[in-house]
Amino acid sequence: MTNPAPRLLAVLAACLMALSGARAGAAPGFDALLDEAAATFAPPAGFAAAPVPTVPAFPFDRALAAPDGGLTVAYAVRPIARMEIDYNDPHSSAPNPNHIFPLVYGSLVGLLSAGGHSPSREFPAQEARARFNADWASATAFDLDPAVSPDHRYGFLLALHKNARADVYVLFLFSDPAKAKGRIDALLTSLKFRPGGAADGR
Repeated sequence: MTNPAPRLLAVLAACLMALSGARAGAAPGFDALLDEAAATFAPPAGFAAAPVPTVPAFPFDRALAAPDGGLTVAYAVRPIARMEIDYNDPHSSAPNPNHIFPLVYGSLVGLLSAGGHSPSREFPAQEARARFNADWASATAFDLDPAVSPDHRYGFLLALHKNARADVYVLFLFSDPAKAKGRIDALLTSLKFRPGGAADGR
């Protein structure tokens, strides 16, 4: 049996990234998180505010739904500066906040998925930079755990990482893959990082 500790650690860290600001006062709003992450967001035209999907240990920040109900999109922005890692291992040091995004991503897919095959695609580094101004990007499709959303059968998760800036997660929820594909393609870059940053030397 594999050791679940790294996956649990990653999920905990992701949760703490969102909530650490609440200890000093009110939790940051979505627009404030975008500013901290140096990210841009273009809301999908015609979409309206929707209930945020229920994901244990990983609260998304905002959700929007298409007028016909066929697609819901949820967003999570996790600035690196807000990351707090609860790490209690006397034999090794805590992981670098810039290095845990693959663990968070894998853990989040596990939380969202109903099990079964989850095809993934990691974008080549050049494409991640060109499309999202990111240092890393990956996407996974899966059957959705009904507890996350009773209104949709499938999920598609896009994850972005920008060194020293933030991790971003965009979750698409739908039931008709053929109808949703074009919509998802059109919205894939609606949330992305601004050009520049530590990894670009600026």
